[in-house]
Amino acid sequence: MPEIVDNGLQLSGSLLGCIFSGILYVRSRRQSYFILNCFYGSFTLANLYWLLYTILITDAPPMFYVSEIGWTAGYFFLILLQDSLCRPEERTFRCRAMWIAPLVIVPLTVYYITIGTVIYNLIIGGIMLVIFRSSLRGFFYWRKQKGKERNLRLFHLTVMAFVILENGLWLSSYPWRGDGWSNPYFWIDFAVTAVTFSLLPAVRKAVNV
Repeated sequence: MPEIVDNGLQLSGSLLGCIFSGILYVRSRRQSYFILNCFYGSFTLANLYWLLYTILITDAPPMFYVSEIGWTAGYFFLILLQDSLCRPEERTFRCRAMWIAPLVIVPLTVYYITIGTVIYNLIIGGIMLVIFRSSLRGFFYWRKQKGKERNLRLFHLTVMAFVILENGLWLSSYPWRGDGWSNPYFWIDFAVTAVTFSLLPAVRKAVNV
């Protein structure tokens, strides 16, 4: 039951994000909204497949799921979204805080490799490293700025939260602690759903700067 509720909320959140970001793109024709729409669209298709999979197949074997393709595509669109909102002066900015990204992601990737597929986890680890590093750079750059442009911090903070919660989700899934409400996996996943949807207002605020 918790898994069905969890997957249903994920599907609803990504679908609403896809619809609203699509409306924003049609009205403004801003590239960032189009990329965000692709991000939500990838997650919606992946979540739909996974929801149907969990309903129709109760015993999930250790295999490469079709949903992983959709989620991975979403991560790539998130990188493109970061790039579309990045200013030229932000690209050249460097700070010590950016080292947090490899210090966190690399050990986690090594751990995931020991319990999963090598190539897949290397790809995901590389993607997460790029996303996390870019969000740290952007957050600390805009933190030093003044005026309305400081609102861009919210977008980077939301992306950082997304990366942290995604890794928390993966860590909580090994070993699996059952399908009850006491399993922290479901509560972390609820938080992932909330942060994923909150990308919409964060991007809207960043675009309107």
